[in-house]
Amino acid sequence: MSFLPIIEYGAGITFFGFMYWILDAIQGEMDTISVRGDVFDLFKFVWVGVLLIYLIFGGIWVAKKYNEEQYGGFN
Repeated sequence: MSFLPIIEYGAGITFFGFMYWILDAIQGEMDTISVRGDVFDLFKFVWVGVLLIYLIFGGIWVAKKYNEEQYGGFN
Protein backbone atom coordinates (compact mmCIF):
# COMPACT_ATOMS: atom_id res chain seq x y z
CA MET A 1 0.00 0.00 0.00
CA SER A 2 1.40 3.33 -1.06
CA PHE A 3 1.30 6.44 1.07
CA LEU A 4 1.61 8.82 -1.89
CA PRO A 5 -2.00 10.10 -1.76
CA ILE A 6 -1.60 10.92 1.93
CA ILE A 7 1.69 12.68 1.24
CA GLU A 8 0.06 14.69 -1.57
CA TYR A 9 -2.84 15.66 0.71
CA GLY A 10 -0.40 16.62 3.46
CA ALA A 11 1.58 18.72 0.97
CA GLY A 12 -1.61 20.63 0.17
CA ILE A 13 -2.28 21.25 3.85
CA THR A 14 1.34 22.38 4.25
CA PHE A 15 0.87 24.80 1.35
CA PHE A 16 -2.24 26.26 2.97
CA GLY A 17 -0.37 26.59 6.28
CA PHE A 18 2.50 28.42 4.60
CA MET A 19 0.11 30.74 2.77
CA TYR A 20 -1.70 31.47 6.05
CA TRP A 21 1.61 32.33 7.68
CA ILE A 22 2.56 34.71 4.85
CA LEU A 23 -0.88 36.32 4.59
CA ASP A 24 -1.15 36.73 8.37
CA ALA A 25 2.11 38.71 8.36
CA ILE A 26 0.82 40.89 5.51
CA GLN A 27 -2.46 41.47 7.30
CA GLY A 28 -0.59 42.46 10.47
CA GLU A 29 1.32 45.10 8.53
CA MET A 30 -1.87 46.33 6.88
CA ASP A 31 -3.53 46.80 10.27
CA THR A 32 -0.88 49.35 11.21
CA ILE A 33 -1.36 51.52 8.11
CA SER A 34 -5.08 51.29 7.38
CA VAL A 35 -8.43 50.64 8.93
CA ARG A 36 -9.83 47.18 8.46
CA GLY A 37 -13.18 46.89 6.81
CA ASP A 38 -15.45 44.81 4.68
CA VAL A 39 -12.73 43.83 2.22
CA PHE A 40 -10.64 42.14 4.92
CA ASP A 41 -13.70 40.36 6.29
CA LEU A 42 -14.60 39.15 2.79
CA PHE A 43 -11.02 37.97 2.26
CA LYS A 44 -11.12 36.05 5.54
CA PHE A 45 -14.42 34.37 4.62
CA VAL A 46 -13.10 33.40 1.18
CA TRP A 47 -9.88 32.05 2.70
CA VAL A 48 -11.73 29.92 5.26
CA GLY A 49 -14.13 28.71 2.55
CA VAL A 50 -11.28 27.61 0.29
CA LEU A 51 -9.60 25.82 3.19
CA LEU A 52 -12.80 23.99 4.16
CA ILE A 53 -13.44 22.97 0.55
CA TYR A 54 -9.90 21.59 0.32
CA LEU A 55 -10.20 19.70 3.60
CA ILE A 56 -13.57 18.15 2.72
CA PHE A 57 -13.04 17.34 -0.95
CA GLY A 58 -9.36 16.50 -0.43
CA GLY A 59 -10.37 13.93 2.17
CA ILE A 60 -12.90 12.47 -0.24
CA TRP A 61 -10.20 12.38 -2.94
CA VAL A 62 -7.82 10.48 -0.63
CA ALA A 63 -10.55 7.97 0.25
CA LYS A 64 -11.40 7.43 -3.43
CA LYS A 65 -7.73 7.11 -4.33
CA TYR A 66 -7.35 4.19 -1.92
CA ASN A 67 -10.46 2.58 -3.36
CA GLU A 68 -8.80 2.24 -6.76
CA GLU A 69 -7.60 -1.11 -8.00
CA GLN A 70 -3.91 -0.19 -7.88
CA TYR A 71 -4.21 0.15 -4.10
CA GLY A 72 -6.25 -3.01 -3.65
CA GLY A 73 -9.57 -1.25 -3.28
CA PHE A 74 -12.98 -2.75 -2.83
CA ASN A 75 -14.10 -2.69 -6.46
